[in-house]
This record gives sequence, C-alpha cells and structure tokens, in this order.
Amino acid sequence: MTDESVIELVRSAVALELNGEYFYRRAAEATQHPRGKTMFLRLAEQEGGHIDEIRALFSGLIDAAELEQIAAEEAASPRVSPVITELEAVIVSRGHSAVADDTQALRLAMELERRAVQFFEGLKMRTEDPVKVKMLRHLIDEEHFHYDFLQTQLDSVLNVGIWLDAPEFRQDGKF
Repeated sequence: MTDESVIELVRSAVALELNGEYFYRRAAEATQHPRGKTMFLRLAEQEGGHIDEIRALFSGLIDAAELEQIAAEEAASPRVSPVITELEAVIVSRGHSAVADDTQALRLAMELERRAVQFFEGLKMRTEDPVKVKMLRHLIDEEHFHYDFLQTQLDSVLNVGIWLDAPEFRQDGKF
C-alpha cells in the first residue's frame, strides 16, 4: 500500500491536468472567435498529454495499477477547480452558455497555468531525484510556455483585436 501523502499528490496532479483539459475545452466552446477556439482546443490536448508525464513522474513511488485507479477515479468524479467555477459563472452571467468574454477566458486560463506552475514547483522542491526533477522542470516549462502564450494572446486581443493562430515565438528564447 502506498503512503497516503503520495496518493494525495497523485490525485492533485491528475486533477490539475484534468481540470486544465476540461477548462480549455469549455473555453473553446464559449469563445466566439475561430482562432480562439482552435488555440483553446490545442491547449486542451496538451494538458491531456501531461497525464502520461504524471504517470512517469510517480511511477517509482506508486504501483501502476494503483495510479491507473486514481486516474480513473479522478476522471469519473473530478474535483472542480475554482478557476473552472469562475469560468462557468462568467459564462452564465453573460446570459448564454455559448457566449463568454474572450479576454476573461484568457485571464482565467492564465490563472490556471499560474496555479499549475506553483503546484509543480512545490513538488520539485520536495524531491532530490534528478530524473523526477528533470521531469518536473519539463512540466513547469510547459506550463510557463502556456502562460506566456496566453499572455501574448491577451495582449494581442486587447491591443489589436487579433487572435494569433499559433505561437510564433517563445518568450523564453527557445525556438
């Protein structure tokens, strides 16, 4: 049997990524602009892909079958993030489930990514295993990239009203 604190970390990590995927799919439904929809769907797919990285991250600490059971339980009855609750409230306040303020969706998405960075940074500080540290750095870099990409989108929408199709650059200098 695995230590309860490890199980809770796994649950939290899986819930974080599932919430991210759900959030981006919901934001895609609520966003009016086609490029915005495309961008949010692409981010949803990337968040969904992080589940495999979570599996690898905890593979030495938790039995594979137990990890799969936790992932299935979280998928069946996910813990709803406050950011998702806020997105739903924004959509309802607009009076129609298919309409939301694009800038609000971008701001909420940035908050979701900020929380993910904090979560993975916290995990990184708890481990000395170089393989796990490397994996966590990768997840942190991905979440930072998402945040920077969303910030660029927000700046573009607010300043010129144009959605970008894809990231045309990386703010961290990586191409």
